[in-house]
Amino acid sequence: MSTELNQSILAAALEGFEGQLAKLEDQISFVKSQLSGKKQAKPPAAAPKAAKAAKGKAKKGRAVSDEGRQRMAEAQKRRWAKVHAAKGK
Repeated sequence: MSTELNQSILAAALEGFEGQLAKLEDQISFVKSQLSGKKQAKPPAAAPKAAKAAKGKAKKGRAVSDEGRQRMAEAQKRRWAKVHAAKGK
């Protein structure tokens, strides 16, 4: 049974590596075409994601009012006071 398991694991690994190889070959051919001055109709799938990530705006968090911040600060102070009080006992 362990040889069957090993064979299936190796087959899955090989399939994954072949997929990675295909993606790398696409990226290499795209870069080579860019270097030679030829324009490819479509860049590889990984290139647009990287470009979007570089261009993308930072995700904005929630806006918290000054009043809300003050309440959070006070609550944190109360929590720390409990911790310090427990350590003193």
